[in-house]
Amino acid sequence: MFRVAICDDEATALQLNTMLTEQILTEEKVPFELTSFSDIQEMADALSRPGQPYDLLITDILATGINGIEAAERLRGIGEKLDIIFISSTAEYALEGYKVQALRYLKKPVDPEMLREALMISYRKTAQKDGLSLTSEGKLYNIRYDEIVYAESQARDIELTLKDRRLITHMKISDLEKLLPDQFFRCHRSYIVNLLEVENIERYQATMKNQDYIPISQQLYTEMKNRMFQSQTKR
Repeated sequence: MFRVAICDDEATALQLNTMLTEQILTEEKVPFELTSFSDIQEMADALSRPGQPYDLLITDILATGINGIEAAERLRGIGEKLDIIFISSTAEYALEGYKVQALRYLKKPVDPEMLREALMISYRKTAQKDGLSLTSEGKLYNIRYDEIVYAESQARDIELTLKDRRLITHMKISDLEKLLPDQFFRCHRSYIVNLLEVENIERYQATMKNQDYIPISQQLYTEMKNRMFQSQTKR
């Protein structure tokens, strides 16, 4: 279950962003629970309690009494790991937002596709410990890490080569890289490989166990050899 908290002290904005978030998550077939807060202090108190199960906070960066940045700093100060999406009518606080590791900073009125992208990145990060949840051709898939052979960037899409099929999902390769564990290595600007699926490497190419050939950037060749050895000795 993907648990989302939304906070805005403007009633209309809170209602609109709540409805938009619900619509997107429903369209993406994501199981979710959503809690709305009209007071950012109340939200900060709720999220600061031990054991609060929220995965994502969507909040206006400006509010009465305490702003989103202050709330985020408070949460980060107690070690809270939830993702944060800031929404604001101004870009004035954008740099401060990234100081507290905000996932995204969106301007009002919210672009639905930008919100969709941010929501799905956060969901994929929290959906499974042993794999990814991703959307391909309108369907939601749960993919175990050990099913993935490699990933290839294709403009704004990613083609995942699995052991038994291929899937295309709308995602940047840099965002996918953040979701994958240490057994994966970005060996080229357009490729991420599962090191446990590499049969052998030579300058400057990897042969995967499915016999596909993957290019290796010259500057990453030595690092890949070391990472491949480390991954396979951990098995």
